[in-house]
Amino acid sequence: MNDYGQYDVYDNLDREATNDGPLFLDDDVEQAEDKVDFDDPAIASLPRVMLMGPRRAGKTSIQRVVFQKMSPHETLFRLEATQGLERALVDHTPLCRFVVHDFPGDYYEPSDFEGGRTSLIFVVDAQDEPYDHVLQSLTSTVTAALQVNPNTAIEVFINKVDGELFLSDESKYDCRRDVMTQVTDELAEAGVSPDSISIRYHLTSIYDHSIYEALSRVVQRLIPQLPTLENLLNVMVSTCSMEKAYLFDVVSKLYISTDTGPADMQSVELCSDMIDVVLDVSGIYGLGPSHEAIRAAANAAKGKDKSESFAVAADTLTSEVPAEDLEEEIVDQDSAYDSESASVIRLSNGMVLYLKEVDTMLALVCITRSENFRRKGLINYNIGCLKRALQALVQPEMDLSSGGLVRRVAE
Repeated sequence: MNDYGQYDVYDNLDREATNDGPLFLDDDVEQAEDKVDFDDPAIASLPRVMLMGPRRAGKTSIQRVVFQKMSPHETLFRLEATQGLERALVDHTPLCRFVVHDFPGDYYEPSDFEGGRTSLIFVVDAQDEPYDHVLQSLTSTVTAALQVNPNTAIEVFINKVDGELFLSDESKYDCRRDVMTQVTDELAEAGVSPDSISIRYHLTSIYDHSIYEALSRVVQRLIPQLPTLENLLNVMVSTCSMEKAYLFDVVSKLYISTDTGPADMQSVELCSDMIDVVLDVSGIYGLGPSHEAIRAAANAAKGKDKSESFAVAADTLTSEVPAEDLEEEIVDQDSAYDSESASVIRLSNGMVLYLKEVDTMLALVCITRSENFRRKGLINYNIGCLKRALQALVQPEMDLSSGGLVRRVAE
C-alpha cells in the first residue's frame, strides 16, 4: 500500500524470468491479500495505455516515476531491462481508471491492440541519434495498431530531452520537428496518408514536469466523461471569475480535466507542487482518529456495536460528526487526503491558488486573482455544486464478491 492508501499492482508475464507470478511494486503491498486478476472482465474492459519503443528509451522509468512515485534518480540504478510484458492497474479515482502495459523493446503481437479505448505511447530516446531505425519501427507499430483497432490514439514521447544536447528550447523544438518530418516520410513510403492518422508529439523528461503534462493529455483522451467535465469547469471558471481550474488525480498528480481556456505548464506545475505541500503537511498534522476512537464514537452514537460494519466499510472517520453522518464520512486512516482537505496559497504576483477535495483522490485546484477570491463563500458554494455533479457521474454499486461498496463510473 502506498502513502495514499491505494494498491498499485504490477504483473510480470514473463514467468521464466520471474517465477513469482504477480508482484507488488511497493513493499507494503506484499502483504496484501487480494491481487488483481487482469483477465477479469471488469479489469480487461478498462482503457489501456500501451508503452512501446526501443530498449533503454525510458518506458519503465516513466511508469515508475509517475505511477509508482519512484525518484527519477533511482531509475538509473534500480531498474533493469524489461524482460516481458508488464501490466499495472491505475485505480486512484473512480473517474480515471486504466491499465498500463509496458512492452519490452519492440516486442508486441497484433492481438495486443484488440480491445476498447487504447492509447499507444511510442517512446523515442531523443539522445540516441540517428532515429531512422526507431522511426521505421514506429511506423510499423502504428500501422499494425490501426489495422487491428482504428480508434487507437497515437502519442509519440520524444523522451530524455534533458541532456547537454537540449539546453535550449530551440534545440528541443528542432528535434521534435525532425522527428515529425521523418515520421511523415516513413508513413508516406509505407503507403499510409499522414493526414489520415492523428499523431501527437510530446517533449518529455522524467526530471521535470513535462512527463506529467504529456501523460495528463494522454489520459484525458481515455475518459469518456471529458466533455462533461470540461463544461462543468467552464461554468465554474465563468461564475467565479477564475483564471483557470484543474481536476487533479492526487496520487499520480495528473490533471484529468481542465476548462477550455489556454493552459501553460508553469501553472500546472504550481498546482502540482501545491498538492505535494498539502499531502506533506496533512501527513504530519492532519491524520484522522484511530480505529478505537471511531468505534467508540460509533457505539456512543448508535448505542450498539457497529465495529464490524465499520471495519468492512473503511478504516477511519472524521472526528465529531452527527450520528446519522458517521457512515458517510469514512476515510482511510493512513491517508493524508480526505473530504476536509483544502488549502489556500497566495502568490507574490497577486494570484491565489485554492485547493479543495471534490471526490475520492480527486482535487480541484483553482487559480484566481486575490480580489476575486474575497467572495470565498460563492466559490465554496459553486465547488459544492461541482462536487455533487461529479458524484452524479459515479454510480454506487454493491460488489457482492467482496461485500463492500464499489463506486463505478456511469456510462
